[in-house]
Amino acid sequence: MNWRRLFRVLHRDIGYLLFGLVIAYSVSGIAVNHVEGWNPNYSVTVSEVEVGALPTTSLDAMEKHVAEALEIGTDDIRGRQRPAANRFIVFLPDGGEAKVAVDTGRGTVKRVTTRPGLFQVNVLHLNHLKGVWTWVADVFAFLLIFLASSGIVLLKGKTGFGGRGKWFVLAGLATPVAFVIQYYATR
Repeated sequence: MNWRRLFRVLHRDIGYLLFGLVIAYSVSGIAVNHVEGWNPNYSVTVSEVEVGALPTTSLDAMEKHVAEALEIGTDDIRGRQRPAANRFIVFLPDGGEAKVAVDTGRGTVKRVTTRPGLFQVNVLHLNHLKGVWTWVADVFAFLLIFLASSGIVLLKGKTGFGGRGKWFVLAGLATPVAFVIQYYATR
């Protein structure tokens, strides 16, 4: 078997194997590239609420009143605080909170939920799993290097690397180099 045929077979089969990871890393990459404008992991909603005047007999009674009025399960309460005489806060999962005025019961509820799909691929892409996943990600990166390297030598002639292919490779290399040079030139 000649090396070009071997590269073609490996390139094809590794490409099939990595399809899911390429899509996951690509979607996550697009999402985290735009973190200045939105949170790719969580959706935050804030709504105004009115729960009625809170009982002032104890913090437990205040917490129970807010939880019942907002239909918050006791397992979802992470803590509470009365930072001022007329302010009461109930802390919810993932940074959510209910803030209400003690005398009127008016306030806001901030709920934080994970973005389905994006949260999970970002966990993979940003390697929050650590351990074995680090090795999976390293093998993935190595195989991407192989795909890029083998891909440039698969074709012969005017459409291969010796023909117009070299210009595409040079353009592909020049793009990150130009951005790095521009970045350091403006620092």
